[in-house]
Amino acid sequence: MAILDGARVDASEYSAAAWAALKESEDAKRVVMPLCGIRAIAKSRGETFFFAHYRTSECKVDHGGESPQHIAMKTALRDRINAIDGWHALVEYPHPSREWIIDVLAESDDKRRRIAFEVQLSSQTPERYQQRSQRYFNDRVFPMWIIPRRLEYNRTHIPAVVTGFGKSSAVPEDPTDLMTLDIRCDFREEDTLGDLVDNLLRRGHRWAYGSPDDQAARHKREEEYEARLREEERLRQEALNARIEEMNNNSASPEAAFGVHTVFTEDGPFVWATLTQCWSCEHPMLLWNADSARAGVQYSSPPALEIRREVGAKRYENHPDVHKVLNKWMRETRADVEKAKIQVRRSKMKGADYSAFVCPQCDALIGQMFISCLRTEKWSLVSAPLLKKKGVAARPAAGEAGHFDPRRGKPRKQRLAAVPLEPRIHPPRPTVPEELQTDRKKTWEELHSPDGIAEARRRFMGTSSPYRGN
Repeated sequence: MAILDGARVDASEYSAAAWAALKESEDAKRVVMPLCGIRAIAKSRGETFFFAHYRTSECKVDHGGESPQHIAMKTALRDRINAIDGWHALVEYPHPSREWIIDVLAESDDKRRRIAFEVQLSSQTPERYQQRSQRYFNDRVFPMWIIPRRLEYNRTHIPAVVTGFGKSSAVPEDPTDLMTLDIRCDFREEDTLGDLVDNLLRRGHRWAYGSPDDQAARHKREEEYEARLREEERLRQEALNARIEEMNNNSASPEAAFGVHTVFTEDGPFVWATLTQCWSCEHPMLLWNADSARAGVQYSSPPALEIRREVGAKRYENHPDVHKVLNKWMRETRADVEKAKIQVRRSKMKGADYSAFVCPQCDALIGQMFISCLRTEKWSLVSAPLLKKKGVAARPAAGEAGHFDPRRGKPRKQRLAAVPLEPRIHPPRPTVPEELQTDRKKTWEELHSPDGIAEARRRFMGTSSPYRGN
């Protein structure tokens, strides 16, 4: 495309003879390039005719050199568009302000609809695609990019069709063969490039994403909406944490208020309790959590305390055995506090029934989620099946030596007190008459008498026989 006396000159519309005549005519000296206005010269490469700069050193504008593949694709698009009734093609169509030049512009005969076919065989940044496409959208021209390979993922969608035909591809002798290329397109369902061009002109583009600016504005609104949701969630979580912390501050373990006391049963339930107050009327109340014990099993320690965040319509905390041990504990400790009531409520969110603790004074609901967030030190064990089986001595009572307190862990082994040993008294030995005593000590005279010496010799020789030796 070039300009001659203010009129567009399309090189693809010339025959070989007309092109040769143009090159030799005086008009060739007045042909200028459309963007920079510098003198152009008519050239040819085989059967392809095009304009080029007379002196490229004088041009400061990036025109983007056209390869044979680029020219062949533009020629194929032009012929396909011109073959459709009610449409005509304009190759290298410039904007009145020279802001852009369209490779091939498809324009309806009534000039109400225009589609810009841009052949982009070289690489280009996503920002450049968006910028150039937006210029077309601003002038109410729908852009259609013909590219050899799929674009990298970008949040902003660009109308493009992948043909696989690039700068290194073989150029067909007949450019119209390019219309049979298999294509991939994200918003169309045609199989070949020719079918895509036909349906774009006859049925419309059906592009639902909008211009790049429209998409950017929509992304901004979505980000602002998500940021607002995150901020609301943060504030809601802060209020929830403050409510949980307030409930913890207003709660205490029964052990701290009424002393250490646990109701021991044979096979009864494990029951933990906490003292809190109503968030609405500030009425004090007792809440509890229960866990059944296995019959016949002797426990050495209670299970870990686990408070469920969600409960059903029936819950073990409302079992008669649980109320029985709670009432006994309250009598024995003289606890001047009321038990909370358990009532069945309806969850609108889940559409199901559940049993919940309610204030005994004003019937305000005590959320199970808040109860499950109470810290462990706010609970204490008020009942446990820690007695031995029948026929075995019961465990020591609270305060006695060897008493097992489940909150303090297993007791140490009790050592027996040291008992002082009494001196052993031996009975007196019986008295033996002197004449019968054989082990009495002999006098010096007896030992050195002839009989004493003979007795000593016999013992020394190993025998006491009187017939051996002198």
